[in-house]
Amino acid sequence: MVRRALLVIVALGLLAVPAVAEHNPRQRGFGAEGDFQKPITIPPGALRLLRMSKSTDDLLQECAEQVGISAAEIPASWFVASEIRLSKKSLSGLVVRGEHECLGGAHIAQFWVLAKSTAGYKIIFRGRGDGLSVLRARTNGYRDLQLVIVTQAAANIDYVRFRYSKGKYHVSGHHMEHNQ
Repeated sequence: MVRRALLVIVALGLLAVPAVAEHNPRQRGFGAEGDFQKPITIPPGALRLLRMSKSTDDLLQECAEQVGISAAEIPASWFVASEIRLSKKSLSGLVVRGEHECLGGAHIAQFWVLAKSTAGYKIIFRGRGDGLSVLRARTNGYRDLQLVIVTQAAANIDYVRFRYSKGKYHVSGHHMEHNQ
């Protein structure tokens, strides 16, 4: 049991370690809990896009209904965001984590990755997990992502990798560690 707890702490701790990126260091590991190193106020265009999301994968519409508001009234306080470099363009995206209790669970959070362009923002990733990492590897010019999902009191840790293709991220593989 102690070994499992230690493994979870190490795995989630690795997500929070900032990696040195090119000439502009930015956080690349985001846990379901804890602070973002350089949080920003979520830009109005990004907030508007999240509010309009009707995907059943992110529960935003259901959460708004649960608290008795329309999706258009979802406050910025439901999210924390950080700028990231998805492509070679400077500050080409955002990692957003849901902060409202209905967007998460015990050690799990809803994450979004938004790409920024001259036309505004576009949601290119949605996922729920214990952590999200923006990897150094690239596919089609965009950094790969990895979602970490810890289950059964850390008996299983699933590392799900995503690659960018055709305007959004797709699962490209995963491996599971069994710690018994």
